[in-house]
Amino acid sequence: MLAERARAETGRWAGPAPGRGVPRRVHLAVFSYSLPRAGMKRGGIERVAHDLADGLARRGHAVTVYSHDPRPPGAAYETASLPWRGFVSTWAGRRLTMGYLGNVLMLLTPVGDAEILMAHGDSLLLPLRGRPLVRVVHGSALDEARTATSFGRRCLQAGVYGLELLTAALQQHCVAVSANTLRANRFIRHLIPNGVNRRVFRPDPAQRSPWPSILFVGTLGGRKRGSWLLRQFHDRVRSRCPDVELHMVCEGAPPGPGVVVHAGISDVDLAVLYRRAWVCASPSTYEGFGLPYLEAMASGTPVIATPNPGSLEVLDGGAYGCLAGDEAFADRLCDLLGDADERARLIAAGLQRAEQLDLDRTLDAYEALFASMVPPRG
Repeated sequence: MLAERARAETGRWAGPAPGRGVPRRVHLAVFSYSLPRAGMKRGGIERVAHDLADGLARRGHAVTVYSHDPRPPGAAYETASLPWRGFVSTWAGRRLTMGYLGNVLMLLTPVGDAEILMAHGDSLLLPLRGRPLVRVVHGSALDEARTATSFGRRCLQAGVYGLELLTAALQQHCVAVSANTLRANRFIRHLIPNGVNRRVFRPDPAQRSPWPSILFVGTLGGRKRGSWLLRQFHDRVRSRCPDVELHMVCEGAPPGPGVVVHAGISDVDLAVLYRRAWVCASPSTYEGFGLPYLEAMASGTPVIATPNPGSLEVLDGGAYGCLAGDEAFADRLCDLLGDADERARLIAAGLQRAEQLDLDRTLDAYEALFASMVPPRG
């Protein structure tokens, strides 16, 4: 199992073993630039920030998320506004803030009587507040730089990587979400893998579409390579599987023959798409973790992915899903669509993996970390 293997390798699991609970509830201030929002492009970091905050709030902790987005419907936590929203929403402001000026922004945000601060990014100056701090590191800016598709992004991410190293060297409660994140930044002291909410992402074979279907969750450009998958679908997949549909949860994807586009959908609607799909396809060149892999497996849907640090780790080198390089990807995808026995095997393996990486285990580990950071009352 990922968590146990990583603990044996690094000896840096956060706090006591998961499941022991905490002696008391804490007042937690969480920093996340964005949160899941219907109709708006959001990624895995925002989803993880929401899942952790919501799960901890439902366990009785007082959680306030400081963000530029409003509270998602049904969320159990409170929200408050981060400053500089107008500036950060601009093209230049976003690039100058996240990884750089964001360290100043977080320091300027009033957090009341919060006992513990939790940052999903940009925490270099937060120790100046004099409060216990948890920094969650979602992958590596070094790998982001290596897989960047533009020179400007490569330079920006290379600079961010230097700040990530400095942050982890100075802050003892940095948490890596995956073992590959830990390997990229040896200053990080703790590992808590992301978890999937199996109350939302759950299997239901009755919802499977009656015809072959593929699901892609990501973006057209950059490392997610939705455009590349579209070309493979039109040029190679449809010739072998003419009745297959490709559902793309992706902004700006062009609809076409056999292509259905979904943008800005809720987690509930996304979970239905996972359950309907025969296969979830991800040709990403880099993932720090790869939450869609885990959501698909928890929904009872086989995964095919290109090899990258996240897919190799979450799919355990192919034990829990299908890994294929660019040349073989379309053929392996078609083979999987046509092989019911192999899909059934991968469904069973994926459900086992989702049980290992359940959100409740992740919450247990964060609670254990909090318990080691603050004294019990009385």
